[in-house]
Amino acid sequence: MAKKSGRRSSSVPEKTVQVKEKKYAYRIGIELEDYLFFASMEKGKVAETASLLHNYALAYAMGWVDSLYFNEMQSPQYEQQLQPLNEQGVYVYPAVPVHISHRMMQYNTTDEAFLMKRTQSMGYPNWGFIKCIRPGSTFETYILSHDPIPIPSKIRLGKWMSLASITMQEVLLTKKKGNTCPHMVNIQDIACLPVYFSAMYNVLPTRLVQGVEWDEQLDGYQISYGDHRNVWVPESAFWWWDK
Repeated sequence: MAKKSGRRSSSVPEKTVQVKEKKYAYRIGIELEDYLFFASMEKGKVAETASLLHNYALAYAMGWVDSLYFNEMQSPQYEQQLQPLNEQGVYVYPAVPVHISHRMMQYNTTDEAFLMKRTQSMGYPNWGFIKCIRPGSTFETYILSHDPIPIPSKIRLGKWMSLASITMQEVLLTKKKGNTCPHMVNIQDIACLPVYFSAMYNVLPTRLVQGVEWDEQLDGYQISYGDHRNVWVPESAFWWWDK
């Protein structure tokens, strides 16, 4: 059953984000060649990996974003680091699963650290369970761009830097208004909150929703491929709104 969501308050000022018109579209297939893990949910000693790929993670994995190897403080800089992609007119939507399976693994280790030093007791290792995604699982998403862009054939994802292969198909893109999107979208990256969605994923750093509907026509694009397959997606930009 669809859930109803709120609307962005009219009292919240809109940021000045440069949104370039997209002229090219690519249908992207992603297949895992290794176990994939990222902690999207933690229940006690169990860390679970959600059945999706966040679009911010994909932007970094594609090699589009310049980021430091080491940060003294864990203070994400998504807005600053992703803004150049908005200026270039490049956007990738979250990836949804096509075929996916999970595996539960147990770990038993000491805490990870660059400097190992003996504390009062080493007799209590860090342990727990990880629910990760198996190799061979596949995902699908779309990349839109203002100009033609190179897309790598291999990327690495997750906390284990798991290898994944990419297949790319250039597809037809038409600028079109719409109010229904079957694909997953990032709440942080769209101009108007939807009124309905069929699924919501509370993953960091932003929420993702799927099966989305709006009560008005929005700017966006129709992606066409295959046997009259059409998918409408809303105009989006990385980190469009402040929290």
